[in-house]
Amino acid sequence: MQPDHVRRFEYEELVGFTDNFSESNYIGRFQFGKFYRGLLGKTCPTKLLVKIWEVPEIYSFKPVDNKIRLMEEVILLRHEVVIKHPCMVKMYGYCFDDEHLVAVYLLEPLDSVFNLIPKDSFTWLQRIKAAFGLASVLKFLHAKYPTSYFTPFVVQNLDPAHIVIEEDYNPRLCDFGLMCGGILPNRRSYSGPLGCYGYIDVSASSRDDCSNKKDVFAFGVILLSLISKRVYTEEDRQSGLPTVYEWALGQCQAFESYSEMRDAKFSLVHKSTASESEFCGEDGHKITMIALDCVYRVESERPAMKQVFRALRKLEVVKNNADFIGANNKMLLRPWEITKNSC
Repeated sequence: MQPDHVRRFEYEELVGFTDNFSESNYIGRFQFGKFYRGLLGKTCPTKLLVKIWEVPEIYSFKPVDNKIRLMEEVILLRHEVVIKHPCMVKMYGYCFDDEHLVAVYLLEPLDSVFNLIPKDSFTWLQRIKAAFGLASVLKFLHAKYPTSYFTPFVVQNLDPAHIVIEEDYNPRLCDFGLMCGGILPNRRSYSGPLGCYGYIDVSASSRDDCSNKKDVFAFGVILLSLISKRVYTEEDRQSGLPTVYEWALGQCQAFESYSEMRDAKFSLVHKSTASESEFCGEDGHKITMIALDCVYRVESERPAMKQVFRALRKLEVVKNNADFIGANNKMLLRPWEITKNSC
């Protein structure tokens, strides 16, 4: 489907796609609502991801904000360059009326990264593929190219609940509710935590700026989650339990410096994952240090996503399984060159 051919649906049609938004089609929450699986057609059905906006009580925003978010998302996901990256979700249609705000994506959803992280069935290779694809799309969004007059994008609300894994284990970024920069240059940066608790950089969120180091921090926490099989839930927040980031810092307290951790080959990879045949012992320490560099408390000293992506490419698991993970995929390695040549 071309970007100009986004359909406008009636809400009743979406009820049919999702079997009345049934529990069996429910995937999970995102910052402003819920994700559902959907099917269009009967003879040769098209698999869809349906995202419906709500007004959760735990998040402070005006109801009209969601209408703006949906319309800006329609604009964003029709842009000829943005939609070419294989880890950006593809918009199929939307519903916009007084009572219902819904985005419909062309996607074969397996589950969200948030749901998959604690599961033993989510293998080391699949976790690395998810991390590699996410790093690629963030590198793409953060880049400033000489031929473009757009400023870089910043996602601002990166969260494992906002990343949906396809049936081939390719990750797709599925929420852009706080994104700023790029073709949304006048969109304000939101100060103060608005959700995504445990994944946003709380110290940076108090400033009204659009720093891409916020995304680097969130990526680091997601990477820590992927390798340790830990997630941070709303119940954890209400109970005052430590976030994944705080837990990781607690594990580091036995060391006085990063150099000491490097010498000790410190790793936060879960033991069950480390026992898998595709796991290489050296990678455990390396990927742990990549994640810890991303969540470093001094924002200016965190790496750029292009540096993170380069470091991930050096992992043995990536080199040994390049085709599955996507390390040979030019759209993941240099998407801007390809989208520029195809326009």
